[in-house]
Amino acid sequence: MQSYSRFLMGAALAAISVSGAGCTGTVEGSGMTPPGGGGGSGNPGTGMGTGSTGSTGPTDMPGGDQPAAHMHRLTSSQFANSLRDLFGAGVPIGALDPDQPTGGFVAIGSSQIVSSASGVGLYEAAAEAATAWLLADPARASAALACVPQMATDTMCASQAIAALGRRAYRRPLSSEETNRLVMLATSVATGQGGTMTLGMQAALSAILQSPNFLYRVELGAPSPADGGRLKYDGYEMASRLASTLWNTVPDNALLDAAAKNGGLATPDSVVAQAKRMLADPRAHQGLAAFVDDLYALHNLQDAQPDPMIFPGFTPTLRAAMQTELEMRIDDMVFGARGDFLSLFDSKTTFVNNELATHYGLPTAAPDGFHKVEIPADSPRAGILGSGAILAGLAMPQRTAPTRRGKFVREAVLCQTVPPPPSNVVPVLPPPTDPSETMRQRLSEHRVNPSCASCHSLIDPLGFGLENFDGVGKYRSLENGKQVDATGDLDGAKFDGLAQMGGVLRHAAITGPCFVSKLYMNAQNRLAGERDTAILDKLAADFAASGNKADQLITNLVSSEPFRFVEPTKP
Repeated sequence: MQSYSRFLMGAALAAISVSGAGCTGTVEGSGMTPPGGGGGSGNPGTGMGTGSTGSTGPTDMPGGDQPAAHMHRLTSSQFANSLRDLFGAGVPIGALDPDQPTGGFVAIGSSQIVSSASGVGLYEAAAEAATAWLLADPARASAALACVPQMATDTMCASQAIAALGRRAYRRPLSSEETNRLVMLATSVATGQGGTMTLGMQAALSAILQSPNFLYRVELGAPSPADGGRLKYDGYEMASRLASTLWNTVPDNALLDAAAKNGGLATPDSVVAQAKRMLADPRAHQGLAAFVDDLYALHNLQDAQPDPMIFPGFTPTLRAAMQTELEMRIDDMVFGARGDFLSLFDSKTTFVNNELATHYGLPTAAPDGFHKVEIPADSPRAGILGSGAILAGLAMPQRTAPTRRGKFVREAVLCQTVPPPPSNVVPVLPPPTDPSETMRQRLSEHRVNPSCASCHSLIDPLGFGLENFDGVGKYRSLENGKQVDATGDLDGAKFDGLAQMGGVLRHAAITGPCFVSKLYMNAQNRLAGERDTAILDKLAADFAASGNKADQLITNLVSSEPFRFVEPTKP
């Protein structure tokens, strides 16, 4: 059974890797200069930067190029969420090939890769483990399958089960040929030596989970005569796109039923109706969390290794609490308060459990658990940049990293790409000549050396605004016995400390359009290009007019023509 599944998977992926060039495009190329020439407040249109430190940022499509249709490999979180939706919350999730982000987002990177040879084996092992778990318990099987065949002769029951589960897994109805082939696989295994119908169904369900029809979202569009022949996503492709963007998983039956109707999901109104339903569903929270984790580069938090001799209080549970805090803070603004998203940069509202509260110098509560709190008005901690997840994730093992933190703000919040250092510059900070020196003093060379100053004058002042928080995000007023100097500026707008810096960022002209562009690229699974300028400008204007309401922005985005068409315009 395993060798048969591996053969099917390997052959199908080989076909994809050979034929993919014909239906998968790239939107990279020579492009525009970063906003403001890489240093100013920037243009709120295209040329946006990255969502993660250390990357070079997206480039624009060559002038005149259209966005291309893509096949998108499921990200690791989409694979896991899909298995839970199909089989149940307790399904085991096996290890997979690591995601490869592009422009800071794994959803974009997934559109540019196919599985490796070793990845095929990992998918096989994950599928086998998941299907064995499902069919080991009759109650689990009955909950997940439309019918549970008991004998090899129960082909009608097997067909019903395979067609219903396959419809959600493939994000479209199976053809009669596809269903029959899987039923034949199930009965062949069941009637073989030592076979049972349980083993047969395990083989069929495992084949579904290893099929490229499940592992890849195929969204190619078709010419629409009513729209001047432009390539337009069909109803099932739209269902796939909506489920991926809003839920980070497979469509539910209600969404697929809407797609099945004549002209289903073909109009902005029909998409808006489904989007509003989906945003009210609990699965919208996991969709937002996936975006937030990439936007704020929370992989940095997972990779952080604070020196336990210097930061003994940094525990695995504190690390997890920091990520939960940031996700809950943004989730509450989008789905709870439904307020001004940009107020997150200077807001005093957050979520803590007792361990994180103690870390932040806030009161604990009984019983322990995450709860909403207000940080004191006179506290230097404010906004999402004051979250431990960002502060600890952008530090070095033994100290803070103002340059790294400032670079993150430029790229993730302001969409301005910071170029790499010159080839003759080694980007390593030399050991301090005086152990009492502060980080600001140690970085003074950046401001006087011409080869360093052009870039560091853009990023170091932003990083200095976070210097009241140490390498694990804990407040400090002194560094090496000296008063911390947290003054800085953003393109001439001066601030003293994080609280003032958050206000400056909130009201910067580029901050709103930058967030819009990040959300847009993540939803489109590609980098932005010149042809996206008009829609990005419109979405940004509507976002501002709404009072920066993120839920309205999401609805406007998924109902826009660039989300519904492969070709938003004809050349």
